Amino acid sequence: MKNTFKYALLLVGMTSLPAMAHIGYGGRDFGTFTGAPGATSTITNQSFTGNFGWIDGTDADWGDSHRVRAYDFHLTGDADVRITFSGQSFVNSSGATVLGDTNPGFSLYRGLAHISPFAADHDFAAGSIAIRDAVGGIGLTEGSFRALTDWSITNDNNDPASVFTFIGSAYDGSNIDYGSGVIPGADGLADHMVSQVFHLTAGDYSIFVGGTDYFSQSVDPRPAYGLTGVVSVVPEPETYAMLLAGLGLLGFSARRRSV
Repeated sequence: MKNTFKYALLLVGMTSLPAMAHIGYGGRDFGTFTGAPGATSTITNQSFTGNFGWIDGTDADWGDSHRVRAYDFHLTGDADVRITFSGQSFVNSSGATVLGDTNPGFSLYRGLAHISPFAADHDFAAGSIAIRDAVGGIGLTEGSFRALTDWSITNDNNDPASVFTFIGSAYDGSNIDYGSGVIPGADGLADHMVSQVFHLTAGDYSIFVGGTDYFSQSVDPRPAYGLTGVVSVVPEPETYAMLLAGLGLLGFSARRRSV
């Protein structure tokens, strides 16, 4: 998107952002996992506005965190964790239909945004703008969200910045290239669902989810797109290998006994 148009959208957003658009995890906390395989948590009936928020965070002028949705979870021990998001159509509390035909993308980070009793983080706090100007150049970024690397943001009280340390990302569909090279992390099949396994150590994690249709930034009004999210602890590959080896031995023993 041309910079002039993107800056115009930014100015409009600055004058109309509701407080609820600040980064928060209300209704989107997957909970605490011990690292034991089999634990799973599902969150339904969540949504984001505009079908471009995640993909916009992959370009040179970054993205607006108001266009993605934040989730969190806590891990008490090392584990392989599967994260899955899929499009979900539903009717919200206002009676409006939320669309389910998004192709979602998500990024996983170590770290959390400010939560109560601290003020909520948002892109247009003076401290957030100062952070962006120092890293991306004065006036050259449209928001704080970065989908493929570390980023920071703060609140209106200018508390010490919330730091999101990039772990990895994935998105639904085939390799996307909007002119600056193929964006890594495609799952190869555009089926409104994306899933990826990450090996993680104990700590707090944030997931930011949004759409991958870069050109829908010009769509107005911007519809809401629904999501179902699942976080599961899965057996490590070594465990699968041991299980398969054990099954193989059992099968061999059974064949010997039948001879």
